Amino acid sequence: MLKTNKLRALLIAVFLIALTTVAILWNSAREEIFFLCGNFSEGVEKVSVVRQLDTANLSSYEQVATEYGSEIVFSSKLNLGVYQCIIEFDGNNRVIRATFT
Repeated sequence: MLKTNKLRALLIAVFLIALTTVAILWNSAREEIFFLCGNFSEGVEKVSVVRQLDTANLSSYEQVATEYGSEIVFSSKLNLGVYQCIIEFDGNNRVIRATFT
């Protein structure tokens, strides 16, 4: 019976450590997206945006062509893409707007 209690306590401790680790990574990825997204104001060149996004450790981005230019969707698999920064560019590869969602 004593071994069962110790095993149960160990499993609970491992679960709590894993849950804490996931929560920290989730929040760190959200913060990375949020703070980088704040750097992209109207008129910033796309090459500057890409250079900054390439510094991200916990997130990644996809570039998509649109009718009026292009956009970059910046998100993280660590938080299942719940948080995103959508950066829209005009035909001259300059930021129109960056939206954190």
